[in-house]
Amino acid sequence: MKKSVKSLLTLLLLLGVTLEMKAADVYLLTSQTINGVVGQYAVPSNHKLAPSTSYGGNVYSLNITSMPATGFWFRIGVSGESNQMRPKVNDAPLTINDEGTQDPTSYSIDSDCYGNSNAWKVSYTADEYEYLTVNVDITEGTTRRVWIEGKKTSAGGSDEPVALSTDVEPGYYLVGNFFSKHNVGGDVNPGGDRDTIEYTKHVYFKFEQQKDNSFAFSIPACLTAHAKILAVDDYDNKMVYGPGEVVKLHGAKNGTALPVTNGAVGTMGETPTADCIPLVGSATLAENGNYWDLETRNDNVTDDDGMYTFSFTLDGDGNPCDWQVKHDATTRVSYILGDMEGATAQPLFDKRISGGDTGRYSDNNVASLYFNGRNKYWCIGYVVNNVNSENATEQYEQAIKATPDIHVTASVNANHDDNSGTHDKLFFLGNGGYPYNTNDNRNKVRPNQKPFTLNLYGIKRVQFNANKGDNELAKLDDSYGMSAEIELKGSNDQADFTINTMSMIGDAVEGTYDAKTGNWNYTSKAGDMEYDANERCFSLTISTEDEKYNTSHYFRFVANHKAEQNWGETDHNVETNTGFARSRYDGADDAHHTCMAGDANDVQYRTTTRETTTPNKKDILWNRPAGNWRIKFYPGLDKDNNDVSYYTISGTKVVKMPFTYRVGRFIRTYSNSVAMKPAKKAKNNVKVYAAYKYEPPMEVNDCYSEGKVYLRELKYIPANMGVVLVGEVPADKAPADGYKDGDKVDFYLKETDDFYPENNYEALWIMADQYKNDKWNNYLKPTVTPIDKLGNADTDDKGTILHRYFGLGNFHSTKYYKQTQTGDDYIGFFRFTENGRSGANKAYLSIPANKTVDGGVGATYGYIDYNGQLLGNVADTNNNQSLAKMAVIFDDEDNGGTTTAVREVKMDTADADASFYTLQGIKVSHPVKGVYIHKGKKFIK
Repeated sequence: MKKSVKSLLTLLLLLGVTLEMKAADVYLLTSQTINGVVGQYAVPSNHKLAPSTSYGGNVYSLNITSMPATGFWFRIGVSGESNQMRPKVNDAPLTINDEGTQDPTSYSIDSDCYGNSNAWKVSYTADEYEYLTVNVDITEGTTRRVWIEGKKTSAGGSDEPVALSTDVEPGYYLVGNFFSKHNVGGDVNPGGDRDTIEYTKHVYFKFEQQKDNSFAFSIPACLTAHAKILAVDDYDNKMVYGPGEVVKLHGAKNGTALPVTNGAVGTMGETPTADCIPLVGSATLAENGNYWDLETRNDNVTDDDGMYTFSFTLDGDGNPCDWQVKHDATTRVSYILGDMEGATAQPLFDKRISGGDTGRYSDNNVASLYFNGRNKYWCIGYVVNNVNSENATEQYEQAIKATPDIHVTASVNANHDDNSGTHDKLFFLGNGGYPYNTNDNRNKVRPNQKPFTLNLYGIKRVQFNANKGDNELAKLDDSYGMSAEIELKGSNDQADFTINTMSMIGDAVEGTYDAKTGNWNYTSKAGDMEYDANERCFSLTISTEDEKYNTSHYFRFVANHKAEQNWGETDHNVETNTGFARSRYDGADDAHHTCMAGDANDVQYRTTTRETTTPNKKDILWNRPAGNWRIKFYPGLDKDNNDVSYYTISGTKVVKMPFTYRVGRFIRTYSNSVAMKPAKKAKNNVKVYAAYKYEPPMEVNDCYSEGKVYLRELKYIPANMGVVLVGEVPADKAPADGYKDGDKVDFYLKETDDFYPENNYEALWIMADQYKNDKWNNYLKPTVTPIDKLGNADTDDKGTILHRYFGLGNFHSTKYYKQTQTGDDYIGFFRFTENGRSGANKAYLSIPANKTVDGGVGATYGYIDYNGQLLGNVADTNNNQSLAKMAVIFDDEDNGGTTTAVREVKMDTADADASFYTLQGIKVSHPVKGVYIHKGKKFIK
């Protein structure tokens, strides 16, 4: 920015004038081909950066999934600025940081360098990175910078197999052997199925709860396969259900079709079919002679094709019981599937446009999907658009390689100008791994090609058309006669709903409003939701302390933390015209919704802020009692661009919590408004600890003398108590493929009715018998709701520090280590900075600053009267993390003084440490047989 402009801004600020800054347009400028598009330095191209979801503020990002083989050059353009951001030296290298680096070690801060020459250079080896992300902070001053992040390709390079599912999320799934063995697998797609049902592979077809509380999912009726129902509970227990004996579903080739055209079979409904057979459940994942045996309905007799909808209901114990398979000859279904962990298939439905049950399909399969600019997507199809052997010989010859008896469907015989046929298995269709583009056939998909990408952030309507492919592509080997088209509805380079972040904002969500003024804080992250690829929605679990049932608490769904991008109640509540009264928790008022899964409440997108009326009639009422609640928000549009967004609220007794792997442990802090206990599973056990006391170092000026925090194991987690949770490392990975720091695994907690005896917290200790003379203490403070401005200490009226605050983490994640790169890694509590915060359902360590605070508790359980607990009584600068080391000792693992920490700094001093350490850096009091480090040298005992 020119100096005169900066001077003007300074003058305006001095005069008390504020400017409302319009969001900038930021472009990557290059003459090379990025994401399939050739750019230009002189003119902003399609390489537009989007506001960052990881860094926020004035940071913009561009995900690059297709790049030149070994490197590229670029500058940055910002709207309203005539000169481009550039380096001071041409070919200035930008080293690629690891993906997700919050504090990049390689970046450019040439904040005063602008012009239309010179460019940064990014270099790498061919196929080294799966994708790169260009980040730009356009904040004026020394913070203006550019940096690159990258995700390296997995070990094995481009031959790394595609694997979408490891653990199956809770729910009900239709499982079978639906996918053709002609899917090539490898690094192209997830491969095909065997001759029997798959129970852990290709678990994509998740049943959806209906308004009548039944569950349903639809599949093509042209498939030949076996099928059953897989039920997965919150504890990862699995059951499979099928009819008591094999039930064959087929067309008229073997006599009368079952079910008859547009008919149903099963035990559901007022008039169950005569041959109905009850469901039988089993914990053994096998076919066991009770499954649905599907034989294609496209049998060259009646060719009614269409789709089957599988449905079932639950008994009083939550087990699938009554079932139904209903045929629909007028509708066809295909799918789009992302490569996210646990992703499920998004159905796309297509209706016949003429000819009743044998008419031509419209081929306009449209669904609104969420794209994050990074993931990849396959279409799942089965339609060959031309199998007329006289007019499409090569395409037909390819098709019969997978389905020898494929033929033209009956619609052609009805003169509906349709030469299409259907395979009896499903195929994954991709475009070769390129970003979506209408050029170079990159909007065409075919079997056995890598999935397509879409560089948009938000909701986009996508059409899959099996009749608009490229016939030349369909003739190629491994295409099996198939090619289709994907088409973006509306603008190709703009999301219908731009969503970088999605949040719940309002006085119903703690931390997102000011209780004194009643104002909603739209920039708060306390209500941020995560995208759930399994449910294809945004979700958030909240814990409510007070009962908010039938009380005045409200919220809205807000995109990008912008007040003018929100979803509130719809306008069409005819009965009350009050919007916020439409959500109900109980009662039998049919004009309202329970908001449970089978009775969702629809909402409407608005580009205006809330009116001054409080509460506003379009706010959403929160009327749930205290407990754990799971909110799921489904933003979406129909094919005509009409808003069809909705949400559900469901109570949950089981909470899924992500744990981060740090130095050999899955560990985190936790707190909740209700009592919780570990939901023990064979591979996901969790231990609970309180911070009983702090022991200062023997000599505060001794760099090898470390403070210690003693943790005591508890039976469960009382309400509103801060604890440390440690998850047992699952044994499902071979040592060579073990967990790495930063990996996340979900562990499970559940509500409990257990309560400690009144005024007897000591009963919580698992080793209470060994602590008979000890009194309760816990230095961990809960933050059931987040504290954004916690800082690192509190003071009295005179400014004297009363407590010092510390957060749980590992040393190598601290800013101090990233700056110095000195010292081994370890788990510990680290001093917060002056801007410290504690997130929702977490806890922080609060240690008294002297003996007299809190009635003298520090005299018994330890206090810290200087800034750090390792290097001595230095000046209290309040933010030096290098002075914040504490060893952590778990009482159930404390064998003669073993700690989880290691020495932070290997000092070059004659004052050597007299202690013994294992080769892993663990300090021991009494070494036994083995090799140790003693006084800086190896020592053999």
